[in-house]
Amino acid sequence: MKSATVAYFDGRVSTRRQALLTLDGGSVTISCEGAGLSFPVAELVIPPGVGSVRRTVRLPDGGLCELDDMEILAELERASGAGNSRGLLLRWEKSLPLALAALALTVLVVVLFLHYGVPSLARRAALALPPATENTLGRESLATLDRILMKPSTLKKERRDQLSELFRLVAGPGADSKGYRLEFRSSPAIGANAFALPSGIVVITDELVDLARQDDEIAAILAHELGHVRGRHIMRHIMQSSAAGLIVATLTGDLVSITSLAATLPTVLVDASFSREFEREADNAAIDWMKSAGISPRRYAEILGRLQAQLDVRQGKAADGRSRVRNYLSTHPDTGDRIRRILKAGGE
Repeated sequence: MKSATVAYFDGRVSTRRQALLTLDGGSVTISCEGAGLSFPVAELVIPPGVGSVRRTVRLPDGGLCELDDMEILAELERASGAGNSRGLLLRWEKSLPLALAALALTVLVVVLFLHYGVPSLARRAALALPPATENTLGRESLATLDRILMKPSTLKKERRDQLSELFRLVAGPGADSKGYRLEFRSSPAIGANAFALPSGIVVITDELVDLARQDDEIAAILAHELGHVRGRHIMRHIMQSSAAGLIVATLTGDLVSITSLAATLPTVLVDASFSREFEREADNAAIDWMKSAGISPRRYAEILGRLQAQLDVRQGKAADGRSRVRNYLSTHPDTGDRIRRILKAGGE
């Protein structure tokens, strides 16, 4: 039998009373003026300690005891079975190596989720997205880009009609391609570029058309962008980026990063640096279309090489860092590897 003086609260009023807590085998007795209570030890709730704060014992009837006697508290924990797991947790909290291990494990879980879990969830969400929502996002993104980055195309109507017909040829007769459309824009800020927006909108700049030496090269670029469209890469990229941002913002408490995402979405679409997986899928789509059309994939490799040469020159001129160098390859990295893969796929 062990006893200790405790501060007793009956759970009905806030009055603090001095009492005697007695542990006798499997039962606990609380004795004070005007009260005498007994409970099985197994029914007690003993919360874990927090720093130097007095420990508490919660009683089955809603009452509570505060005590400083660690010896009887340890006896209560052992008798109630609460001490085993709590002791392990306490040792873990007090051990720097174990705390660092827990932190590393948490970081690893978050990284693995961002790397594997988020892309899988983004793909499911993109495929389930209502067409009306995607159409609205594509339309509004194009309107925003027209206000801040792009100007009307200066290509002659005859040339635009030729390229629109080429786009329809590349898109094919499938039911899904009926809603796709090609938009022409001029933009020194974006440079020689082509990119896909949600809902099947593909934008091509006058600068890219001027750089191409033949329409087969433009067709290859269009086939690549349509590969992004059919793979739902645009929406998957947006969802992956926003999901990662939301997770990081939640962990860091940085709500500004959440609200800024919606405002910067159009720029994100233009600057979308797709994953290697997305780029490989889009390149495969371009290669497959060119082979089916009887066009050598070399045409695709040639315009990529010309774009890379142009980018290298512009980067050299902007070595002082005062201007931002842009063209199609600014958001399509690993050009050399892509060109070698394309030529290999064409048997060259």
